[in-house]
Amino acid sequence: MKIFKDKRFRYGTFSTVMVLFAVVIFVLANLLAGEFDRNIDLTAQQIFTLTEQSRDFVEGLDRDVTLTLIAGVGQELPGGLAEMSRIISHLLTEYDAASSYIRIEQRDPLLNPALIHRFAADAGIEGGISSHSVVVESADAIRVVQSYEMVDFDINPFTGQIMRITSYNIEREITRAIHHVSMGAATVVYYVTGSGEDPLPPQFVEFLEAENFEVREVNLVLHDVPEDADILFIPMPERTRDWTETKASRILTFLEDEGRAFFALDHALAETPNLANVLDDYGLSLTGYFIFEGDERHILPGRFDYIIPNLVRHPITESLFVRGFNNIAPFLSAEMQINSVRRTTLDIEPLWMTTDSAFVRSPYSEAASFARFPTDVGGQFPLAIAVTDRIFLDGTAYYTRIVAVNGLIYSPWYNAYIGEGNWHFVLNSLQWMKDQPPSIWVPGRVPPGQMPLLITGSEANIIGGIAMGGLPIVFLGVGAFVWLRRRHN
Repeated sequence: MKIFKDKRFRYGTFSTVMVLFAVVIFVLANLLAGEFDRNIDLTAQQIFTLTEQSRDFVEGLDRDVTLTLIAGVGQELPGGLAEMSRIISHLLTEYDAASSYIRIEQRDPLLNPALIHRFAADAGIEGGISSHSVVVESADAIRVVQSYEMVDFDINPFTGQIMRITSYNIEREITRAIHHVSMGAATVVYYVTGSGEDPLPPQFVEFLEAENFEVREVNLVLHDVPEDADILFIPMPERTRDWTETKASRILTFLEDEGRAFFALDHALAETPNLANVLDDYGLSLTGYFIFEGDERHILPGRFDYIIPNLVRHPITESLFVRGFNNIAPFLSAEMQINSVRRTTLDIEPLWMTTDSAFVRSPYSEAASFARFPTDVGGQFPLAIAVTDRIFLDGTAYYTRIVAVNGLIYSPWYNAYIGEGNWHFVLNSLQWMKDQPPSIWVPGRVPPGQMPLLITGSEANIIGGIAMGGLPIVFLGVGAFVWLRRRHN
């Protein structure tokens, strides 16, 4: 029949079939999407998606963990934090899908006040639990991630209103909480006092406690090392004081019995023979010299005494390499020397090193000048050292482990310059001492639209060439092709 040979009929039929085919594909795609409940995170920072670090960690869980969202059904945080409510809900779904050991629940604080009160009491929280907090529980541990801990924001100093959100820390805090409750009993760290030591910064204590360490304090001048001590955290005594013989003896006794200790050493203004005896027993000594770095690429701008060290490959530093953390050795670091004469059972490994442009100086009166003097001694010097003492008895190996660093590197002041790099170094050291796996670190996520777009000059030229030349040529080519096809038909 002529109608089937008509060009318009063929084109019309083809168009109808293609439309029907597109409708079928669309319906099938929606059915499959509903069946598998899959979503695509198109945000630049993937703020709705778990990172590989968190996913790998929760996939390896071997105990049940419950994540309870404290919020009413359909309830969102007010104002500019509404998006955060959706991110929390979405990430909890991701945790649930990543591991069969994770169970997600939601509790309305208005309908379950007694339960919320129990959560707060068990977690030791006196001020209550805020809306959209997440309670993380295992069989014998609980941790509450408050909603205000999951976000960083700028506040208008005059009105007190949130100006903008600078970072979402939701995944980081929830993953750390899961890590905390799934690690079992906390490692007990005793901070040693009795010789005029400065107090341990509360921010640093909170950081360690979030990683399943329990930090306590002991005066070793008055008391023995407690029986439940896993690690001694030993800062330098007041600069004009030495340890007492009793304190030094207690520390040595603890170390000889497979003890673990972290030494934060500094320069002293007086002789410290008792401290020196303890260090010497493990192959270390303080020379009384000050270290300066001569390579400007490894110092803070204009400060040759604030050293950015080179990391040496070691289980303690490996994750610092991977995460891109920087470290800093504090003001006027005291030279720490590895003794040439020491026990053969000692295995001593540098963790931080200066460059070979560094130099050391003494006495203290000359330390104010950064210019190198003829009397200064050049070389490459260790700034952090790991010591393992291996003793074999009846075929069994016994270990003592020590990490010694130059300066009180855990001061919050250094975070203003390098972030939490020093804290993670200390954390890795404590975990290495106890043969624990490294902690899980997840970076904060910048909200959409706040990540700066950086384009180099060459990239700008390429983009301009494509926009002004490439695309017009493509359009002209497609137009010419269509015109030729129609002309021949």
